[in-house]
Amino acid sequence: MKKFFIILLSIAFINDISAQRWKLYRYEAYGGLGTIHMFTDIGVSNKESILNGFRLDFTRPSITIGVRYKFSPFILGKIHFAYGYGYSRDITNPRYEGGDGFKSSTHLLEQTFGIDYFILPEERNYRSAAIYNRRGLINYYSIISYYLTANIGIIYFNSNYDIIPRPYDKIQKSGFSVTIPIGIGMRYNYSNRVLYSLETGPRFTFTDYIEGFSTKFSKFTDLYWITSFTISYRLKTSRRNLPAFLDKNPYKLQIHPRKFRR
Repeated sequence: MKKFFIILLSIAFINDISAQRWKLYRYEAYGGLGTIHMFTDIGVSNKESILNGFRLDFTRPSITIGVRYKFSPFILGKIHFAYGYGYSRDITNPRYEGGDGFKSSTHLLEQTFGIDYFILPEERNYRSAAIYNRRGLINYYSIISYYLTANIGIIYFNSNYDIIPRPYDKIQKSGFSVTIPIGIGMRYNYSNRVLYSLETGPRFTFTDYIEGFSTKFSKFTDLYWITSFTISYRLKTSRRNLPAFLDKNPYKLQIHPRKFRR
């Protein structure tokens, strides 16, 4: 009977480790490159088909870095930074004869907070004994996983334009705005530590000056679209729920000296 209870306790302990294994790597740092497309009053506005705005000659680079923290197998919180060099040219309604339309380029700095919600958990459903081999813990992540992302933050924009303003045009070359990025992503788990991601989605703003000016005919605020490819590295988490490299004494017990009365 005693052996039976020991076996039951051992199985329960192993199952608990298996269920909590996602906590081994809760922190994640990432960075990568991508593209940015602007949808403003110049070029293809956001009241037209967005697909018309994805033109090769309008494509410009973007840079992405950030950190994530896993709250559960389904939800990751993140702090995200991005830089994009947006470009647009007036192709649908040139504003002077013989010209190819007005042009505008914009430097965008974005800083947001958000969550990634996984449609399915990344972790595979192994049997308890199957997550280990002779070398130790094996890669227990699914090869490919999918997620939805929602964020909120601020952007700073600074534009340079080749525009002949009309009397009713309003000019603002730089400024700040709230931005709401949403999108979808796919992750390829190369190992327990390294993974690759592809994410794409629009950024809705509360300004009409990303390209540097606004007209009385504008009915919508500006938006921009970022697609990024990133490489992430998971950081091992200590027992005190800190990144292991920051926790100098993850297993040290906190012992306080006793106070003796004289």
